[in-house]
Amino acid sequence: MHFAYVPDHCQTELMQGDVLTRTPEINRLLESIHPHFHNQPKNQFFMVLTQSCDLVLRRNNEMCKSPYITIAPVRSLDLLVERQFAQLGDATVGSELRVMGTKNKTKASEFLQRLFNNNEPGYFYLDSEDTPLPSDCVAFLSLSIAIKADLHYKECLDAKVLQLNDTFQAKLGWLVGQMYSRVGTPDWDTKILGKKVQGILKDAAIWVEDDKVKALENEYQYLLKSDPNAKMSRVQIEKAIKKFPTRKKLVLDQAEKVLAEVLGQEQQDQVKKLRKKLENDMALTSLLK
Repeated sequence: MHFAYVPDHCQTELMQGDVLTRTPEINRLLESIHPHFHNQPKNQFFMVLTQSCDLVLRRNNEMCKSPYITIAPVRSLDLLVERQFAQLGDATVGSELRVMGTKNKTKASEFLQRLFNNNEPGYFYLDSEDTPLPSDCVAFLSLSIAIKADLHYKECLDAKVLQLNDTFQAKLGWLVGQMYSRVGTPDWDTKILGKKVQGILKDAAIWVEDDKVKALENEYQYLLKSDPNAKMSRVQIEKAIKKFPTRKKLVLDQAEKVLAEVLGQEQQDQVKKLRKKLENDMALTSLLK
C-alpha cells in the first residue's frame, strides 16, 4: 500500500481525505441532491475535504461540529492526463495515440512529478496499489459539493474505503485551503517516480522530435489525399520519422551550399573536407540535438 494511507482505516469517524465508494446509499443521495455528479460515471469515488476536527462526533453520538460535509469527485488519472496533454497541444496527425513534440514532454513530465508528489494545485493524487481503487486516481478539489452532515454522516461513513495518514491529511488541508506555507510530506523515491512518469508518458502519446513534427504533418496530409479517414499507427509514424533528415543534416546541407557559393566550384574538394570536419565535430553535434 502507498505510504499516503493508513493500513486499517477508522470505521467510527470520518476524516479529511477519506475516500468514499459509490454505495447504493451514496448514489441515492447524489441522485437526489446532486444529480449532475450522480450522472457522471467518471466520478468513480469521492474524497472528504472537510477538516477532521470538524467531523469529530460529539458525545452521545451527537452530530459533528460542521453542518456540512464537503466532498470532491475522484476520477481516473487517465482522464486528467488526457486533458492536460490536450492543453499542451499536439501535432495535426491522425493516429492511434496523440502525436506530440518532445518540447512538451518535459512539461508533461514536470506536471506528473508535481501531481504524484501532491504539489499540483487543484488535485490530489491517489495511488491504487493494494487499495479498492481500480486504477490510479485523482481527486478534483475544485469540483467539490456539500451535503448535510446531520442527514448523511452515516451514509458517508459506511461508504469509507480508504483513509489518508495524518501527514497527508495535512497536505490535503494545505491544498484545499490554498495556504502559503508548504506542508512537508514524503516524496516518491526518485527512481520509482521517474519510472512511473515515463510509463505514463509512453502510453499517453507518441513523442516526436520537434524539428520533425512539421514533416510528419506533411506526410499525414499526403496520406489523407488517398484516404480521407486515414490514421497512422505507431509503426507507420516511426518509419516515416526515420526517412526525415535530422536537424544536423539540414544544417550541414545549408552550410555546404553556402561554402560552395563562397569558395567557388574550383574549391569543391575543400568544401567536402570542411563538411566532413563539421560532421565529426562533437560540439556541433551536441548543439544540434
